Amino acid sequence: MRFKKIISVALALVVLLLSLLVFQLFQKTQLVMFETISFNMPLESFEKVFGKPNEIVEETETGYHNPWHARDPYLYKTGRLFYHYENFKWKSYSGRVTFTFSESHRLQGASVYFPVASKAQQKEIFYQMTKDMKAEIEALPDYQSMTTDTVGLYDDGYRYKVKLKGQMRELWIDVYPTEYEDEDNPENNQYNIRIDQSRW
Repeated sequence: MRFKKIISVALALVVLLLSLLVFQLFQKTQLVMFETISFNMPLESFEKVFGKPNEIVEETETGYHNPWHARDPYLYKTGRLFYHYENFKWKSYSGRVTFTFSESHRLQGASVYFPVASKAQQKEIFYQMTKDMKAEIEALPDYQSMTTDTVGLYDDGYRYKVKLKGQMRELWIDVYPTEYEDEDNPENNQYNIRIDQSRW
């Protein structure tokens, strides 16, 4: 009897821990810059709020009919989706945004690209944008605390690791400059400020 009682208690604890883990995995967390959108939001609910995208891309990966020798490659669909939107606006900035959905079609993350005219303008806007982003993070309804790391090819960007009340996973927001420079055709140079959001 005593052994059965111990087993019952142990099973109850396992079920409780699994329930808490599932709750944390599927807990909704608001995205910064998007007040009505949350992580783990189902695709159907997302479309009702944000509307239809300009483009939908389904992720594909390479598989092999003979995996031991990496022979006979073929492409297969993973189920992940990328929703691309043009003409996205945040404060005084304009750009484009891509939302990533998991294999089960729940919102996993977002990447925003703000184009700028020159490297000098990029530096100026980046400084102001990081200030705006910090203010936006601190205004989250469940904001608790934040730490900052450097990111980017030259450590010229910032990663904000945000702790939220009642949640084990952190909200990570990367803000960093990106550039494409064509030495032969400088008129093709492209400068952006990119913002990525994910949960860890």
